[in-house]
Amino acid sequence: MRIGFMMVLSPREPILRFPDIASHAEEVGFDMAWLGESQMISKDAYMALALAARETKKIFLGPGVANPVTRHPTVLANTMAALNEIGKGRAVLGIGTGDSAVHTIGARPATVKQLRADVECMRALFTGDEVLINETPARLLTAGETVPIWISASQPRMLQLAGAVADGVVVMGGAEPGITEWQIDHVRRGAEAAGRSLDDVFVDLWFGISLADDTERAIQDVRPWATSQARFLARWKELPRSVEPFREEFERAFQEYDFFEHLSRHAKHATAISDEFVDFIAVAGPPERCAEKIRPLLDLKIDQLTFTLLPGGRMERISRFGKELMPLIENMNTTK
Repeated sequence: MRIGFMMVLSPREPILRFPDIASHAEEVGFDMAWLGESQMISKDAYMALALAARETKKIFLGPGVANPVTRHPTVLANTMAALNEIGKGRAVLGIGTGDSAVHTIGARPATVKQLRADVECMRALFTGDEVLINETPARLLTAGETVPIWISASQPRMLQLAGAVADGVVVMGGAEPGITEWQIDHVRRGAEAAGRSLDDVFVDLWFGISLADDTERAIQDVRPWATSQARFLARWKELPRSVEPFREEFERAFQEYDFFEHLSRHAKHATAISDEFVDFIAVAGPPERCAEKIRPLLDLKIDQLTFTLLPGGRMERISRFGKELMPLIENMNTTK
């Protein structure tokens, strides 16, 4: 089981902090570092990723996640080719339809059809093949090694698209095995419909986590992340039965959500959800409690667990993950 982390570099954090965090994460055993890409509310992800690529040797790096609305696929392909060159083959492109990066400028997320076309376009660009852009033949002259493309998905159509065309899928939902199993099944369906299998798709599950000796404190710490998931769930066309009791909270989160406070520890919309939902969807508490919450996920077809690295003492959080939680996960994984 690989372990990654995901964070958003806030406007108040120095951009050079991310390379330091990525280096420390590499030292304690993390395999992947994702950095949020949302141009109105965070420092530039690609500058920070390039700096981190220079300072690290093994850890994989990527935007978590890009979108084809604010960044044209030809521009994104060229940027990722450069990051892959700097990192000597360690770049991974995470891409979705667009969330805070899109909503903060009043734009609409990409459609599933558009995302599919853009993923296929970028894959061709990475290999140096000719594509048609606005009916004009075009080729990426900087193409080198191909860059893996992982689609961020939570709902059936996107999950099935990832299964059909992506190298990997970033499963957004939470640390709830019922939801995750349901989502992975949709990835499987998409893969099989395209003549592939689930084994052809790298599955990366993202979830909110706060490791703290005081469970109540941990629940409050991870609340902003859980609220972002509640807002997503409010617009799911199909809800797994396990989350039905929280439906009213999802609607409150959707109505109150401020994208300029997306994932902020000071987000006022975080009061829209209950402690019960936070504890249901996220991982919170002492190491042993966190490990037990994660245990059922290890029985699913998941290749990587990605922890949200919350703001406030990020280096210490990385250290605690490495010393106190990751060994427990490794032990559970080898003895299951």
